[in-house]
Amino acid sequence: MALICGHDAPAYGDPLCEHIRAATAAPIDHYLHYTGRGVERRRLCGLCRNEAATAVTGAVCEDCFDATDSSTRGAIGRPQTLEAARPIPGTIETLALPEGAGTVLDCAASSAGILLLSADGRILRWDTDTGACTDVARTTVAVPADAEPWAGREQALRLHVSRDGAHAAVVIDHGRTGEVIDLATGLVTIPLENDGYYSSTVPFSLAFTEHEGRTLVLHRRTWRTIEAADAATGAEVASIPIGETASAWSGCFHGALHPSPAGTRIASDGWWWHPYGRTVAWNLPPWLTGGTDSWPKDVDWALLPACEYHWNRPVVWLDEDRLVLGGLGDDEDEIVPGARVFDLRTRRDDDAMRPAEIATFGGPDGRFFAAHGLLFTSAVAGLDIWDPVIGARLGTLAGFRPTHHDPIRGELLELSASGLRRWQTSHATV
Repeated sequence: MALICGHDAPAYGDPLCEHIRAATAAPIDHYLHYTGRGVERRRLCGLCRNEAATAVTGAVCEDCFDATDSSTRGAIGRPQTLEAARPIPGTIETLALPEGAGTVLDCAASSAGILLLSADGRILRWDTDTGACTDVARTTVAVPADAEPWAGREQALRLHVSRDGAHAAVVIDHGRTGEVIDLATGLVTIPLENDGYYSSTVPFSLAFTEHEGRTLVLHRRTWRTIEAADAATGAEVASIPIGETASAWSGCFHGALHPSPAGTRIASDGWWWHPYGRTVAWNLPPWLTGGTDSWPKDVDWALLPACEYHWNRPVVWLDEDRLVLGGLGDDEDEIVPGARVFDLRTRRDDDAMRPAEIATFGGPDGRFFAAHGLLFTSAVAGLDIWDPVIGARLGTLAGFRPTHHDPIRGELLELSASGLRRWQTSHATV
């Protein structure tokens, strides 16, 4: 392919309009234009932006592309949404919340039933099949009255539960405190508090997992440290090192934690100074067995692509190896709906820490869930179901906007003030 820069070299980066290509002495800020053909995009100047449909662009070599590097002014157009629609069976069931539960702030699913967090601090265990509901504990964690939102993100209580339903955690997302509770006794086993350093920028880092017969809780001890502790006793099991061996973490602020379905890996969706969002993932068993000494050689940690000023993005595991990030673009000003799928078993030839990107497609937006190898996204219009291999939408359930996933019962749940709506994810495979 002939390059518009005239050099005999491989094409590199997005095609450029001629005005951007020629302005190497004083690079011109650009717009990313999605042409509507797959995820094809090109860089246009402000003049060409106004005539995007007829703008002429061409490929350049790496040196010429780097010479035109500039700031983005946003995205125009959208990636193509591929359709492979088919009927989606199954009924969305609506359940009234238990009488006496009061205002329910959050819910979480375990093998022992659904937990509800009431606005008065009660934690209730609800058997949605029989309707039985029992108060099992009470939390004292509360959002401070003087809490200020960061970038529009309000501090809010969040409920977590271990898979077996024996322990729960109540934390303040975008805050600094929380607690782990033994639901058999109602007693707090671990008071949680991170150092508060930029904690308003991220959800409270917390996840339950299992290792060698014990339930463990992973949580952010300081802004760059994740600790694993025994949920029953609070005893430390492992921690990310913060000494000389932790230089790779020197600028990392951990965010929401996302365990893989079987708990063999964990992903932290945080941000790094200066700031840019970057999800990192590592293997859990060698870390939980070897502790601090397992870093960095044994945990096979992976760095997902960075995005300027953009984090708290949708993240979900399709299985133990494939991780999906929401949004296409490299800067918060150019993010458009889409999904990027990475396989952590395979690393890029030019960077051993970067997993291979095996699929990129437009369309997915909102909250991300996964089951049966499919991607589910909950946005304003409803639930969309995607095949992440071919990057196509298989169907839509209009008006159903799940807020939670119950992988034990295979259900997506929509919690609202009026009740709980649920739908079996297995219907998508029929």
